[in-house]
Amino acid sequence: MFGYLNIEKDKLEEGKRGLWQSFMCGMCISTKKQFGNLPRMFISNDVNFFNVLFHSATDLDVAVERHRCVSSPFVKRAILAPTELCDKMAVANVLLNYWNLYDDAVDGGSVNKKTALRALRPAYKKARVLMSDLDELIARRYDELRQMERSSVGSLDRVSHSFAQLTQDFADIMLGEQSNDYIRTLCYNLGKWIYLIDGLDDVEKDLKKGNYNPFVSCYGVTSARQLSDRYDELKFLMYAVLNRVAMSYNDLNLGKYACILSNVLFDGIRDKTKQILVRYKPDSKSDGQTRQKACNASNDRSEKK
Repeated sequence: MFGYLNIEKDKLEEGKRGLWQSFMCGMCISTKKQFGNLPRMFISNDVNFFNVLFHSATDLDVAVERHRCVSSPFVKRAILAPTELCDKMAVANVLLNYWNLYDDAVDGGSVNKKTALRALRPAYKKARVLMSDLDELIARRYDELRQMERSSVGSLDRVSHSFAQLTQDFADIMLGEQSNDYIRTLCYNLGKWIYLIDGLDDVEKDLKKGNYNPFVSCYGVTSARQLSDRYDELKFLMYAVLNRVAMSYNDLNLGKYACILSNVLFDGIRDKTKQILVRYKPDSKSDGQTRQKACNASNDRSEKK
């Protein structure tokens, strides 16, 4: 369920894009320091978003240093100076990626994902010692989710709750006493959106493979095209969740790094929602090229998951 939280580069000034990358590079350096080089390949934009969000929520000032790295051996890059929170986010990234890959493997994932799971296991064993509470939380929530999926639960609210709750609890663990109701609500609804948009994105693939899909189970469809009859309902559902994300983010009134956070929450995830919803829009012949681009983008993302 990774691959949905990212910046919209065209709607962000170049210097601000550099700040996003600095946070990513900081987590990469923290990962290398704690786990070596291989786990750096699994750093995701999704976890980097939470890296920025949690630094903002704790009102942490960050420093940027310039270093060369493997991906930029000749030109120094702006990299986030080490922070305790960034080190914790590097551990969290290993745990979240491991359990995401494990969940895919249980569902009959590809050989590539199973290979990635084995490659990440040594880092995971170290990470679960460093943050056993987070590891137990993720394992429990994924287990709850698998049980509901195996039972073919047909309620979108029920089946999305475990992943939404995981995201909320993730904030509590990472922020400790600095967590509050506003950020819990934001993370809960963001987790719910991630689960639902992933399901909506994978309807056709899940039907072909015979995997559980919340929208297939809820609406009893046998083809992705049949969801066109539910387009208005789908649109209402997805934008209701997006509006709750926006409201809780506004309630937080964050100052630091707001340019990045606003870009992801007001542009990135809304554009992603439009891109996926258009596939199910009825009688949208004029949107044929847009729909094809959306499908191609989804296929590219699936190869990277």
